[in-house]
Formats: sequence, structure tokens, C-alpha cells
Amino acid sequence: MRSKYRRRPPPPPPRGSPRMSQALVGLVLLVLGAALALSVERLVSNTPVPETQATAAPSAPPSVASSPPASAQAAASTAPSASPSPAAPVLEAEMPHSINGTTLTIQSATNAASLGSDSSSRALGAAMTSLGKKPGDLEIAEAYDASGALALTVLGFRVAGVDATKLRSVVLDAWLSTNTPGVTSSSVSLSGTASTKVDYGDGGPNDFAFVHGDSVFVVVTADQSLAANAVAAMAAISPSPPGG
Repeated sequence: MRSKYRRRPPPPPPRGSPRMSQALVGLVLLVLGAALALSVERLVSNTPVPETQATAAPSAPPSVASSPPASAQAAASTAPSASPSPAAPVLEAEMPHSINGTTLTIQSATNAASLGSDSSSRALGAAMTSLGKKPGDLEIAEAYDASGALALTVLGFRVAGVDATKLRSVVLDAWLSTNTPGVTSSSVSLSGTASTKVDYGDGGPNDFAFVHGDSVFVVVTADQSLAANAVAAMAAISPSPPGG
């Protein structure tokens, strides 16, 4: 059955109502948000990217090496080193520097202890007191062929301020043991120089002792002619004055 009263549909909301205002505000905010996002994107894309601190920071300076460069070390190693001063320069100058074309090696020392610890060396050092000197006052030099081709050795003895003739007697008695049984000595001339030949009777080399300048020399060799050549080589050298 139908009633006398019919319901009408509700009318549309009037303009300016709260629903309409909220819709308009939301639409405006949406448009503004999109525009703002687009502006920010353009701003970010046009802004240059700054360098990082790691790339901009200067690198640490290289450390300075404490050792000299290799070139300096090589130059230092090839530089000639200074030769040591001889222990007995005067005596070395009187030694023969070459015999029969063979260059000799010369070295010197002081004190008979440098010759060794045998009885002859000890006797020679102790004999310095008889000359009014100390063992360390004795100068000793040696000349020899380092290659061994020349069978000869020359020894020199010198004490500054001591007459060479007195020193010769000490060398013959203490060093060459001429007073020992079985040892014979004789006088010989070597290139015009008076010498004493000492023979030990063992078939080995002989010793030839003589005075040259203010020193005493002993040539050790089995060849007397080679000893004469050594004396001749020394005669060409101006000897030091006695007591010099």
C-alpha cells in the first residue's frame, strides 16, 4: 500500500559548504606540491657537485731519505783512500825498491816484538838497553817480492841517534846469533860494500849483513850474486846521514 506522504531525494550541497572547501584545498595543495617537487629537481640537477675532502686534500710530502743516494755511495766507494803513514819513513826510504827489474813491497814497524816472540826477537829487543834505548826505539823495515818470484828478503834496522856500527854488532849477536855453536860468519864484499856472511849450515838461505848510512841491513838469500844486486840497488839511493 502507498502512503499519502512521499520522500523527496536530498538536494545537492550548496556552494561554500565545508565539503566543497576541503576538496578545493586538497586540489590546490596537490598542484603546489607537484610544482615544488619539479622546482627542487631542477635546482638539484643544475647545482655542481663539490669535490670530496679525500680528493681535495693535499697528499703528504715524501719523506727525505736519511742515507745518501746510490750515486753518492758509488762515488765514495770508488774514491781513493789515503795510504797510512809508514812507521819508519826514513828507514823505508833507504830500502831497495826494485831489484833486477822486480818491484818490491816495503813495510815497516817499530819494536823487535813485531818480528815475533821467538828467542832471537826477544834478545834483540832486550839488547836496546845496552845502547841506552828502549825496545820501542828500534825501527824495522822489510822489502820483498810479493809474488815470490824473487828469492830474496831485505831487512833494515835503525835506531835514531845510535851509531850504525854499534847497532850492527847488536844485530849480529842478538838477531843473527853469530856466537851460537854451529853458526859460522865470514867477511865478503857485495858490490864493493864490506859485509858479513852468516851461514847456519842447514843448506838454507844465508844472511848478509852490512851498514848503509845510519842503518844496518840484512839480505836473506841463497844467491850471493842476488845479494850483491840488492846492495847495488841500495847504493843508488842517497843514505841518511849517520845519526840523522
